[in-house]
Amino acid sequence: MISKVSETVKVRKVKTEIMKKITKGINLLAIIFCLYFITSCSSSKNMAMEKETLLNNWILQTKDGKDQTGCNVKKPLNITFSEKGVNGYSGCNTYFGPFKIGKKHHLKLGPLASTMMACVGEDCGRVEVGFIRNLDLVNKYKIENDHLYFYQDNQLLLTFRKAD
Repeated sequence: MISKVSETVKVRKVKTEIMKKITKGINLLAIIFCLYFITSCSSSKNMAMEKETLLNNWILQTKDGKDQTGCNVKKPLNITFSEKGVNGYSGCNTYFGPFKIGKKHHLKLGPLASTMMACVGEDCGRVEVGFIRNLDLVNKYKIENDHLYFYQDNQLLLTFRKAD
């Protein structure tokens, strides 16, 4: 009889130890799930805030910090982000298309389409083609002090200032 009681006590102890380990495992999974949920919500909020900041009109800057103007019309080259997509003035023509932002400031512009105005002047075509080519290369962006920076990986391609 004593051995049966002793066996029953041992079995209960083993069951108790197993239940403790299972409970610890469940608690650990619950903590991991909560942390994942919290960070994913935070990441979504950050992306929403970034997108909200991006939704503006931005003026292209020259290397010396001046507004880059077009050739036929002396208005600055620009890019405007809206909920509907992206559009702007490229120096002679206007362009438009979709955009997509991703995690870690990734950005995909396009495919972009444009009007097909006749651009007069050698410099005109060079400025416009260079601008559009750079827009096609963009895969990252950064916003800092009312300036928007476009990158291809870690190489700076274009700098914009927030329009007034």
